[in-house]
Amino acid sequence: MFQKILSILVGVAFALGAATASAQDFPSKPIQLVVAYAPGGTTDTIARIIAGKLSEQIGQPVVVENRPGGTGQVGSQYVASSTPDGYTLQIATQTTHAVAPSLYGEIPFDPLKDFTPITLAVFSPLALIVNPQLPVNSVSELIAYVKERPGQVSYATGGTGDGSHMAALFFNNLTGIDSVAIPHQGEGPAIPQVVGGHLPYMFCSVPTAASFIENGQVRALGVTGSTRSPKLPDVPTMAEAGVEGYEMGTWWGIFGPAGIPADIVEKLNAEIVKALNDPATREKIVGLGYEVRGSTAKELADYLVVENERWAKVIKEQGFTAN
Repeated sequence: MFQKILSILVGVAFALGAATASAQDFPSKPIQLVVAYAPGGTTDTIARIIAGKLSEQIGQPVVVENRPGGTGQVGSQYVASSTPDGYTLQIATQTTHAVAPSLYGEIPFDPLKDFTPITLAVFSPLALIVNPQLPVNSVSELIAYVKERPGQVSYATGGTGDGSHMAALFFNNLTGIDSVAIPHQGEGPAIPQVVGGHLPYMFCSVPTAASFIENGQVRALGVTGSTRSPKLPDVPTMAEAGVEGYEMGTWWGIFGPAGIPADIVEKLNAEIVKALNDPATREKIVGLGYEVRGSTAKELADYLVVENERWAKVIKEQGFTAN
């Protein structure tokens, strides 16, 4: 009996020692940072900025791997089914990890159960922009304009279920207006529709919209963040403009598959947050018009729950499906 107990204790001690050693030695090989979209887009650009600095810090390559398909579901599923050892991570988006479950119904992963949150990395508010010829000069005037024409006013989006679309659905939900989405293949093709007066308004990420606003090609009525955007300091928040409870933005967070050991999560969080706070890295991200965040793992986990609940409610109340 004594020998059996001794052998169990030795086994436990060995396992604990191995776990400690693995955390101390981590990382001992390259880390894969998955982007669930094609190269060249916003997510890919942000990933490569972070990966470059992170690689310098940890002394191992951080390799960005693009796995596009299924509006981000292919790459997300790949990460969810990977070994939870900290060597496969994803820079995930609001669309894949907060909107997709309600928008598409059955998807091959559960953002709340199949991933380990590491840190909220980057955030971007959106701007509500209108064609300058539209006879509205404030958010309240736009609401009145649409309410006078129920079901007759269309707006541009960067695609079904993207940030610009969700911002507009949220706007409809809080104000009770009835307007129609016209999706495009990205914000790039959508914004000229507003500039040219073919569609009266849209929500657009601040980095994309800023130059059009500065050049007078569109008029900004509000921004969707909790505070005014440094890029557009004279534009009120949606809450300041009278839409109570309106606060949202597009975001990018770092996740791994579910089950990554807590000590490795802690180490990844510390290194990624350090990379985000590096002055040169921060300058690159802010220079593109985005906001650097860098949260604890728990803060991201809590935020993910709130985001999933928010978009499930909006999508249900708007009666919206992607099909």
